Amino acid sequence: MEKYDYRTILECIQAKEPMGLELLYERYGRPFHRFALDKWKLDEEDAWEIVYKTLETMVLKLPGYEFESQAKFDGFLFTVFTNFLRQRLRAMRSKQLPQLVFFDLQEEFVLPANVREALTKQAFSDYYASENNDSSRMQEFKACLESLPQPDRDLLLLRAQNYSYDEIAALLGMENSQLKVKYHRAKEKLIKLLNETK
Repeated sequence: MEKYDYRTILECIQAKEPMGLELLYERYGRPFHRFALDKWKLDEEDAWEIVYKTLETMVLKLPGYEFESQAKFDGFLFTVFTNFLRQRLRAMRSKQLPQLVFFDLQEEFVLPANVREALTKQAFSDYYASENNDSSRMQEFKACLESLPQPDRDLLLLRAQNYSYDEIAALLGMENSQLKVKYHRAKEKLIKLLNETK
């Protein structure tokens, strides 16, 4: 049994305790780093930069969110992490399509002192600045996606990353039996919204 869960992390972050960042790093830092190295083929420095940006964004953003389960919390963090990875690949103008897989969150370690120094508010600003550089059609797509209910949005984003329905069910804490139908309905909603913006 783990000594802490997402509620403990959220409580620390909401109370602005440094332990919140340490717990985030302890639980997600190395798995995310290993994932960026192994699956996205980033070098060591780029991989850590993405991890730091993700963790800093979480410290700034998490106080505004509520989560129903550990799986939804994990899914949210992983979505933000993959958004940073996508931005890095766009910047590198890479044509390689990444393959996403699950990662082991059980490994524990101590937050190095230099990690706290590396996490600056600049990373958070960079994240949103890069999101604003897309074409107008991409902005419309993002707006339409954001207007969907959270479960539809999560389902579409995870399927876009080639997650199986079993994996999505585990991540989102949902039953697998209706996920395929829910996915097609969510896709239809998104297409309808996109057509209305033309």
